[in-house]
Amino acid sequence: MSTRMVFIAAVLGLYSLAQAAEKVPPAWDGTPKPLKGDYQVYGGTLSEAIPPTSKDRKVAFMFKGPLAKDLFNQIGPDAKMSCSDAAGYRERNRGDLSCTYTKDDGYSCYFGLDVPTGKSTNGSIC
Repeated sequence: MSTRMVFIAAVLGLYSLAQAAEKVPPAWDGTPKPLKGDYQVYGGTLSEAIPPTSKDRKVAFMFKGPLAKDLFNQIGPDAKMSCSDAAGYRERNRGDLSCTYTKDDGYSCYFGLDVPTGKSTNGSIC
């Protein structure tokens, strides 16, 4: 085998190793990470948007960034029926968790909490 062929094979091998190394996620270290998002406190339903009371208080959470992308990728396939038919819009749902992706806005996830009961609820309106 010529020196040139050995060199090419070595370069391709190193390139493959470098590509594989990039795809390995960082080791889990248990460190809390910051969130980017917002929340809304309300009573009734999200579509009613009435003031909350001590017996009827819910919180809708929305967050973006790496956590939203991670959850989007883990909660299953795209919804067969979604809230939008816009080009490039993708939606995935699991229970009361809903995550979306658009080219312009990136990844977003939504969920809600019924404060008096402590149970989860929807965090967005379709």
